[in-house]
Amino acid sequence: MTRILLPFDLPIYDRINSNHPLLVSLTDQRYPGIGFVRAAAAGPAAYAAEAQRAAAALGERLSAGLGSIPRNDDALRQFIASRDLDSQARIDPTADLAFFHTAPMLLGQLPYLLHTESLTTLFHPMLVEGDCTGIELRQQYVYWFVRGMLEAPACRGIFTNLKSTQAQIDRVLASEAISRKTRHVPAGPYFTTDEQAKVATAVERRREKPDIDILFTNSWHQRTPSFVLRGGLDLLLAFFEIEPQFPNLRLTLRSGLPEILDGTDIAARVRGHPKIRLLPDRLSDEEMLGLLLRADIFFLDAASVHSISILRAMYCGLACVVSDVPGYEEYLTPDQTAIVVPGRAAAIYDEDPGSGWVRGDFRPMFRPDGTRLARIAAALQMLCANREARLALGANARKHVMAHNSFEGWKRGFEAVLQDALAG
Repeated sequence: MTRILLPFDLPIYDRINSNHPLLVSLTDQRYPGIGFVRAAAAGPAAYAAEAQRAAAALGERLSAGLGSIPRNDDALRQFIASRDLDSQARIDPTADLAFFHTAPMLLGQLPYLLHTESLTTLFHPMLVEGDCTGIELRQQYVYWFVRGMLEAPACRGIFTNLKSTQAQIDRVLASEAISRKTRHVPAGPYFTTDEQAKVATAVERRREKPDIDILFTNSWHQRTPSFVLRGGLDLLLAFFEIEPQFPNLRLTLRSGLPEILDGTDIAARVRGHPKIRLLPDRLSDEEMLGLLLRADIFFLDAASVHSISILRAMYCGLACVVSDVPGYEEYLTPDQTAIVVPGRAAAIYDEDPGSGWVRGDFRPMFRPDGTRLARIAAALQMLCANREARLALGANARKHVMAHNSFEGWKRGFEAVLQDALAG
C-alpha cells in the first residue's frame, strides 16, 4: 500500500485553512493501492533529527538560488523557522509522498504534491493575501526561496483549480521546471447520492416557496474577520435598505459578527432584527446543506474567490450574487448564471510591474462605498421582486456546474496528478 501523508492537522496549518473541504472531499475517497495517513500526534526523536537534517540541506539549496538579490542568512533562517520544526518533527519520513495545500510547508523530508488556489498564498506566511500594497515580489527573499523549493526534485507536482492561477504561476515564477509540473484541474463540489436527491427535491419546491431567504456564509473556520472579506458588511447595509419592501424576505448569516461591529448600531440591529438569523457556531455538513436547501439567494461579494462556496451554492440552484474579483469568471457567466457586482477588482487589485503578480489590498472591504451599496441593493431588489428571474438564474447555475464542474472530474484529475507525482 502506497502511503500518502496528510499534514493538515499540524500547527503550521492553523492559519491556512487546515482541513479545507475542497481537498478533504478528495482525500476521503478511495483510490486503488493508496492509503492516506495523518501526521503523528507528537514528534518522535527520529523524526526531529530528520527534520533538522532536512532544514540544513534546504538552507544550503535555497541560499544558492537568489536571482539578483544578495544572500541573507537571517531571511533564510526566518523562512525555515516559519515551517515550524515542532510540526516537521511529526512528519513521518518513511511515507511515500506528502500532500500539501496552499504553500510548500515541508522542509524536504518527503517528495510532495502541492495544491494551491492562489499564487500569493504560496508565499505564506511572509506575504499575506490582501496585505501586499506596493510590494515588489522579486525583491522579496520569500519569492526566491519558494521558487527554489518548487523547482527542486522533491516537488513532484503542483495543481490548481483555477486557470488564472496556473497562468500566474507560469508568468510570475518564470520557471520552465515549475511550469512543467503545474496543472489545472477543474474543481467540483461533493454531494452523496442521498444529498443529490435532497438538492433536486429542494430545487423543485423552491418554485412554490412563499418566503425569500438570502444566505451568507463565512469561511468554514468561522473566523469573524472573514465576515467582512466575504462581503458581509455591505450585505447588511443593503439588506437594511431593501427589507421594508419585502415582508417575506429573510436573511441567514452563518457567521459571528466581527469585532469591528462590537457596540455599533449595526450589531444591535442585527441581533434584534426579526428577519435576521445569526448562526455563529460551526455547523455540521448536514446542517450546512440544510441552509443551502432552504435558501433562494446566495451572497458572496467577496475580496477573493471562494471556490467550494460558490460551486456548492450553484449546484443547489441558488441565485448567486458575487464580486468581479479574479477567479469567479471561471465558474459563472454574468447575468446568466449569477449576478456579478462590478468594482471590487479595481478597488482591491493592481499588478506588480516587475513580475506581473496580481497583488491585493483588502482594506477597501472595511470602508463601505455608497455607489457599491446601491449596486448591491439593486441586484438584491431585482432578485427579490422577480421570482422567475431568480429561479432562472439558479437553474442556469445548477446546469453549468453539473456540466463543467463535476466532482467525478475533480476526483479523476486529482488521481492523475497523484499518480504522476508518485511516478516522479
